[in-house]
Amino acid sequence: MLLQLFLSLFLASYAKSACFDGRDKEIKGLCFTFVPQQMTFNDARNWCHHQNPVTSSFLAYVPDQYTSNFLAYDARTAFETKNGNFWIGLSRNRSSSPFVWDNGRPVTYTNLGTQLGQNNLAQSVVNTKWNAFGENDKNFFVCSYDPAAPPTFSPPVITSTREPRTEDSFCKRTDRVTLLFAFSNDFNSQTVRQSWDRKTLNLAQYSGYAIARFDVRVAESIAYFTDYRSATAYLHSHLPDPRLGFGDKTTGSDSLQVIEKFYNNNDIPTCGSIILILSKRHPNNADISKTVSLVRQHHGIIHAVCSVAPSGGTQSKAMYNLTSKTNGVCNIGEDGDFDELMDYIPIYDAPYPIYCANPVLSGQNITELPQMNIPFSNEYWVALTIQDHAPIDSIRSLHFFITKTNDKYSIIDWQVYPASFNGILTGNGFTLSPVTYSMELQYDYTNEAEEATQFRVYSISPPQDWLPYCD
Repeated sequence: MLLQLFLSLFLASYAKSACFDGRDKEIKGLCFTFVPQQMTFNDARNWCHHQNPVTSSFLAYVPDQYTSNFLAYDARTAFETKNGNFWIGLSRNRSSSPFVWDNGRPVTYTNLGTQLGQNNLAQSVVNTKWNAFGENDKNFFVCSYDPAAPPTFSPPVITSTREPRTEDSFCKRTDRVTLLFAFSNDFNSQTVRQSWDRKTLNLAQYSGYAIARFDVRVAESIAYFTDYRSATAYLHSHLPDPRLGFGDKTTGSDSLQVIEKFYNNNDIPTCGSIILILSKRHPNNADISKTVSLVRQHHGIIHAVCSVAPSGGTQSKAMYNLTSKTNGVCNIGEDGDFDELMDYIPIYDAPYPIYCANPVLSGQNITELPQMNIPFSNEYWVALTIQDHAPIDSIRSLHFFITKTNDKYSIIDWQVYPASFNGILTGNGFTLSPVTYSMELQYDYTNEAEEATQFRVYSISPPQDWLPYCD
C-alpha cells in the first residue's frame, strides 16, 4: 500500500514522455519498454537488442531504488499480475563472477533478494527485490534505452521469403553496392571487431551495410544501414556473446540461412552485393545449390574467412565451395590472425571481379587457363588460394604467367611460395592494359593429391557487364 501511495505522488513526473513509443515509460531520462511475453533471459535480452525498434536497447538498467519502484508498479499493469517477476539486465557468467549490466554501465546499486543461486536476475513486482533464476526459466521482461541517443541503426527486420525475381527485371549494374558482414557468434569479440576495423576508411565506399550475427540459439534479425558510422556503432554493440551460442559441437552453422535471409530482404538493395562471412562453425548440410542459385540471381559475391579450429559442424568444405561458385575467395587460418587474413580479401580497394577460374591442380605441370579480357587500363588485384584446407601442406612453388596475346614478350611472371601466403590466400596488384591476355600456371606440388584452387582478378571500378560465374 505504501509503495502504491508513493508512486501515485510521482506519476505526473513522466506523464509527458519523450520515448519513441507512447506506450513506453520514461523514468529519470531513460525509457522502458514492457514486453508481456515470457522468455528465457537470453531470449529476452536478444529481443531487447534486436527487436525493439529504437536506439540501442538493452534489458532494463535499474540504477536506483526510485527506478526500481516505478518499474514494479508499472509491471503489475503491463503484465496483468500482482505476483511474479520480470527480467532486468543484471547477470553474471558464473557464480564466481561479478554481476554486470547488459548495457555495460557500472553496478552502483543493487536490491538483491535471498534467492541468488543462479546467474540471471529478475525483479519482483511485489517487493522489488532481485532474485536469480536459471537459463531455462521464463519471465516477463523490460527493455531500457536512452531516447536522447542518436539512432545507431535502422530497425532490423526479418523479412518473409518471397519468390525470386529474374535478374533482367531488377538487377542492373551500379557503381556502389551493399556489403553484408556476417559473423559467427562462436568467435571472441576481439576477432570480430578487429576484422571489421582492419581498414575502416576502405569500407566507407559501399552504398549500404548489413550486419548479421549467426550461430545463436534464437535466430537474430539482420540490421541494415545506409552509412558506415552507424553500421560500425551497431557492430561494436552487438559483438559475439557466448551466452547466446549453441553450446555444443554437433549443431551445424546457420550461415547459409543468413545469406538466404539477406537476399530475401526488402530493406536494402542486394543487386551486385558483396558478402563477407566470418566462419567458426561448419554447416551440417553439404548441399549449397539453393544458396548458390540465390546469390547468382542477384549477381552477388561471397567471400569467407574461416577458422582453422572450427567449433562444430561437419561440412568443412561447404564455405570454400560456396565462394568458388560465387566469384569470391576463401581464406583459412587462426582466429587470432583474422585481421591479417582479411588483408587479401578483395572487399576494399578492388572489389569487382573481372576474371575467375577454379582449376584443380596436382603434382608438377603447366596448365593453361581461359583467356582474360581487360575492360580498361588500370590497377587490378590478382588473388589466389592454393588449396581448400589449412595449413598449407603440399605446394612448393607456383608461377602465374599473364601474357598479352598480341605480344608474347610482354609477360608478367608472378612467383609464389608457401611463405607468400597469409592463410591459404595471397594476392598482388598489377597494371593491366585493355587487351586480351593468355593465362598460364606452372606449379609444383609435393604429391599427386588434387587441390581445389581459386584464381581471381578484381577491378577498382565496376566493368560494364556482369562477370559470368565459374564452376
